Amino acid sequence: MSTRLPLPRPPTAPDRGSPSVPTPPLVRWWRSRYGAELLREVAVIAALLVVYRLGRTLGRDEAPRALANAQQVLRIEDRLGIDNEQALQRLALRDLATVRLLNRYYATVHFPLSIAFLVFVYVRVPRLVPNVRYLFVTVTAAALVIHLAYPLAPPRMLPGYVDTVAHYGPAIYDKPGVSSIANQFAAMPSLHFGWSFLVAYGVVRALRTPWRWLIALHPVITLVAIVITANHYWLDAVVALTLIALALAVAPAMARPRPDPVPGKPGPPPGGRGAKDDVVARSTGPGSWFERARRQGR
Repeated sequence: MSTRLPLPRPPTAPDRGSPSVPTPPLVRWWRSRYGAELLREVAVIAALLVVYRLGRTLGRDEAPRALANAQQVLRIEDRLGIDNEQALQRLALRDLATVRLLNRYYATVHFPLSIAFLVFVYVRVPRLVPNVRYLFVTVTAAALVIHLAYPLAPPRMLPGYVDTVAHYGPAIYDKPGVSSIANQFAAMPSLHFGWSFLVAYGVVRALRTPWRWLIALHPVITLVAIVITANHYWLDAVVALTLIALALAVAPAMARPRPDPVPGKPGPPPGGRGAKDDVVARSTGPGSWFERARRQGR
């Protein structure tokens, strides 16, 4: 019987696994917020604009209904005591410099500022992206349905009003390609005003500086511009606000605005415990009433 003890084996180096393969830059970009996620957001907005543009062409031949609906809107405003668009325009026409300024604001600020706002939210305020995307898509889609169901001629097409953009510029509907796709009987609701309100809403929620309230001038100036240029009635703005309020009221949980972060209070780490886990830990962990009762019962 052999009494020799086995010789100890030399210590082996820890298994460090196979050397990690660096992720290609293209894959890292695709997985980042500026890859597939950004392309998806751009695709949503682009599809919305395409559908909106195509949908507006369906109502271009509704002149009789649109003019009849315009008279109906004026009667409703008369009952509400807000049928003063014509009087306000006549007052504004005494100062053509102001009229030209409002014309330019109406024609040039709407789309560029809205797109700049969407870029700002995506880059600087990711927590607002689901809420802002939902509001823009929902309100625009609902407006398109109303445009098709209720064609409405703007005031500038009625006797007694002045088409200030056509008279004093800059021209909008005379540009190549615009007149062929634009539905000029899509006055209600006013997406000029609706989008301007959403921009102001988003900026106020995104920033903390008191200067953020200056953005409220944008929907105010837009509202003045759409009325003085005779492109919309007061009711067009009211309906736009109503759509926004309804969209906020029925927003699903994933599209509701997230609470603002509390200064000096970091949120839970990625993969860490959430609020629900904290409650469970306090009620079942060491020192909890549940643990004390269990020990007393033993």
